[in-house]
Amino acid sequence: MIVQEAELDPKYQALWKKALISAERKNWEYVIDQVLPIVTANLGFLDGRKLLRSAEGEFVGGAKKGFGLGGGLFKGGSKKEPAEQIADLEENTFRKDPFSQSANEQLYDLAMKIHFPELAAFALETLRRGHPENTKNMHKLALHYMAHNEPEKAGEVYRSIVKIDPRDMDANKGEKDAAAKSSIKNQGWGAEGDFRKAMKDSGEAAKLEMLNRQGMTKEQMEQFLAETIDQYNADQTNIVVVKRMADLYERLGQIDNALMFYDYALNTLNPGDVALQRKVEIIRDKVQDKQIEDYEREIEGDPDAPDIEDKRAQVAEIRRQRSAVVINEAKGRVDRNPTDKTLRYELGQAFFNAGMYTEAIPELQQAKSNPNMRIKAILMLGRCFERKNMNDLAKTSLMEAAKELVVMDAIKKEVLYELAHVLEKMGDKPASLEALKEIYNADYGYKDVAKRVESSYS
Repeated sequence: MIVQEAELDPKYQALWKKALISAERKNWEYVIDQVLPIVTANLGFLDGRKLLRSAEGEFVGGAKKGFGLGGGLFKGGSKKEPAEQIADLEENTFRKDPFSQSANEQLYDLAMKIHFPELAAFALETLRRGHPENTKNMHKLALHYMAHNEPEKAGEVYRSIVKIDPRDMDANKGEKDAAAKSSIKNQGWGAEGDFRKAMKDSGEAAKLEMLNRQGMTKEQMEQFLAETIDQYNADQTNIVVVKRMADLYERLGQIDNALMFYDYALNTLNPGDVALQRKVEIIRDKVQDKQIEDYEREIEGDPDAPDIEDKRAQVAEIRRQRSAVVINEAKGRVDRNPTDKTLRYELGQAFFNAGMYTEAIPELQQAKSNPNMRIKAILMLGRCFERKNMNDLAKTSLMEAAKELVVMDAIKKEVLYELAHVLEKMGDKPASLEALKEIYNADYGYKDVAKRVESSYS
C-alpha cells in the first residue's frame, strides 16, 4: 500500500521536488501548500505525509504555545470512505493542529480499518513527537509494533517509556519481550514455532531451561560454565553456546568476560541482532561503571599515590568515551530529522552532560520552539550559562521559565532552586532567599530549602 516517489504521477513528482527545495529553505507554509495535494491524492505516500507533518509542526509551533484537540473531526458515523475522511483530516485539522490527540487517534483508527498499519504507526509516532511525555500513547504504539512483527521498534519505544518512568513495570517487561521476539526473528526461529527446534538436540533446550531457573547456586553455574566452555572450544561459531557462556559470566559477576563474548556474538556471529546490540551496550556500561568505581575507591583510599593523576585521567577518559557515544547517537538522530526539536533537546542534553556547554546552547535554543520541550530547554540553557559563569544570562533564562510556570510542580521547584543558586552567586542574597521561600511555602521537604530559609531568621 505504501507509494514511493517514483510511483507518483509526473505532476506530483515535480511538486514533490519543489517541496523538498522549500523544506531546505525552511519555507514551511509553502511546503504545506505543495505537499498537501500530493498526499490527498496519494493515500500511501508516507514520505510525503512525514514531511507534511514536520512542516506543519514547524509552522504551527511558532504561532501557538501548545496544541489542543483540534477541530473538524468526523465522527465514526460518517458516510464518507476512510480515504476521504483522511483527506478531510489533512485539510481541516492537521494543517492547524498537527499533534491533535483526537485527530491522530482517528487517523489511527481509519488506517487500521483499511489495513494500513504503517499509516497507523505514523499517527501514533506523530502523537509521540507532539506529546513526548504521554506514555499511554507510547504503550499503544509499542503494542502496535509488536502486533505487526516489528519488535526492534517496539523495544525502542519501551526504552523511551522507561526513561520517563523507570517504575513502569509493563514497559520494563515489554522491553524484554520485544528483545526476545527480536532475537527470535533475527535467528529465524519463529518459522518453526519454537526456538528449541533451532538447537542441535533436546539436551541444549534442557540446559537453557536450567540456566533460566531461579536459584541456581554458584557451584551449579560454574559447573555449567565449564561444560559450555568445552562446547565453545569444539565449535566457536555456535551462537547459542557463545551467548550462554556470556550470560553465565554475567551471572557470576565476571562482566569483563561477559562483555568479550557478547561482543564476539554481536560483531562476528550476528551483526544484525538488535537485542544483542542493546545487551552489549548495557554490559559495556556496567564494565565502565565498575572501572570508575574501582579507580575512585583507589583515589579516595590513597590520594597521595604516585599514579593518582593517571587514575584521575583514566576516570575522565572513560567518562569522555561514554559521552562521545551518547553524543554521536544523538547527532545521528538529528541528522536524520533536523527539524525535530525534541531531538535537538536530546542532543543539547548530551552536550550538557559531557560538559560541552557552548555546543549545547544552540541546540537548546532551537528546542525552545517546541511547546512541549520549552521549559526543560530554558532550564538547561540557564544551567549552561551558569556553568560558563554568564550569570546574568542564566538569571534571565531562569526567570523567564519561572514566569511561564503557573503551578508549583516539580519542574518549577527545580527552576526556582537553580535561580536561587545563580542569584546567590551574583551576590543578591535577598532575591535568592525569596526564590527559596517560594519553594518553602509549597514543599517544606524539598532538598535543603527548609534549612536555608529557616537559618536566615536566626
